[in-house]
Amino acid sequence: MQCQLKSCSKCQGDLVLDGDEWRCWQCGQYYYPVRSPEALSDLMEETAVVPVATAPKAKRTQPMPPRRPTRSLRDVNSRIAARDRSERRWWLKNLEIVRHLDDGKSVKEISSLVGRGQRQVRIVRERLYDMRPTGAIEALVS
Repeated sequence: MQCQLKSCSKCQGDLVLDGDEWRCWQCGQYYYPVRSPEALSDLMEETAVVPVATAPKAKRTQPMPPRRPTRSLRDVNSRIAARDRSERRWWLKNLEIVRHLDDGKSVKEISSLVGRGQRQVRIVRERLYDMRPTGAIEALVS
């Protein structure tokens, strides 16, 4: 194992030879060795691709089918549609709790009537509070 002590330019750590490149033992920074022009030309010759003669491709007799669009054209605003579906499901799931809240019942009563926890009823109540318009908006409108 070859090492170069205090040679890392980033943290002044020790470099360790890792395969054909140097790596800092402390911070993990890689240092790639500089190759001579002769070594680069040898490497290019070794990796040169030799073209292989192939038979010419026959022309297609059948036309290609038209490409199908990747996005549905009728549902361009998919996020809006997903949000609407989610809100609709929320309302259907919590409609009974909303009716009991409108009647003025307490959270404890509603949770015993509906069979859901008090925390879930409070979450529904808070979401309804968030949905109602604030006084600042009403002042701007009038």
